[in-house]
Amino acid sequence: MKDNDAKTILKKIRNDVMAALKSGSLGQWVKPWQSFGFPTNVKTKQTYGLVNTFWLTDSLMRYGYTYPAWATEKQWNSLGYCLKVGEVAKTVVLYPCHVKFPVYSQKKQSVDGSEQEQEEAPLYYKSCLVHKSFPVFNIAQINIPEDEYDLFVTKTTQDSAAGIDQFVQSIEHNKEEYGVDQASYVIPLDTIRMPKKEYFRSETDYWSTYLHELGHWTGARHRLRRDFSKGMGSYAFEELVAEFCSAIFAGEFGFSGELQHREYIGSWLRILENPRAIIKAGYLAMEAVEYLKKEAKRGVGVTATK
Repeated sequence: MKDNDAKTILKKIRNDVMAALKSGSLGQWVKPWQSFGFPTNVKTKQTYGLVNTFWLTDSLMRYGYTYPAWATEKQWNSLGYCLKVGEVAKTVVLYPCHVKFPVYSQKKQSVDGSEQEQEEAPLYYKSCLVHKSFPVFNIAQINIPEDEYDLFVTKTTQDSAAGIDQFVQSIEHNKEEYGVDQASYVIPLDTIRMPKKEYFRSETDYWSTYLHELGHWTGARHRLRRDFSKGMGSYAFEELVAEFCSAIFAGEFGFSGELQHREYIGSWLRILENPRAIIKAGYLAMEAVEYLKKEAKRGVGVTATK
């Protein structure tokens, strides 16, 4: 792929996400995550961000690959492997970078008595965010014996109910059972309000909603400091971040990826008309996920309130 494909890729990801939101499900991406987790760089052992995760998962399905293990050719070579004969790069990952470019001001005039003299205005620089694309190769394109796949691929745990219960219970937060049809994160009380589990259509809906509210919980001023202002655009954007957060955990814990807050779909689609919105929402959602994982490792637990 050409280096200038970044804008085209971001536009396609945005359009695909918008189509998924319209359908009421992010399941097309979530389902592949349920077996082997998120796309991961085999050299750094790090998972890719949400935007690259969407794109690499799309590539995984498009080319019939099974395992979400990726790296550049140079990285595979550093691990002692090389491309299979005839293999070529079929997809890329995007990396953001800031590019500075000079801005030349027009000359200005200074008057000294009766003579006019032109002076050169000072030169300054502006910074612009761009995305560069780098070709990556799936493990299926590399000459790795299948008995060595375990070095780079790990099957995810499918015991979703027990796993998510333990995960949520390990995070220190205030929880209150409240009402029968509305879940919320109450900012002034720093408390998550959840109806009882039996009021939900399924246990999956209960945990997906709970994870959505935990996503909001991470954005508090004393945590990740996200924008909770009352403006409709800000409010809908925060809901999108929380929904992405829930979808990410759906992949890890084996849920379906069905949207729990469909009433915001119209607002989300308007937000995503700005190509940068999905980049920002994806970054904030992954940040929220990592925060919750760190809190779960601390293992303090829930504080129940009446």
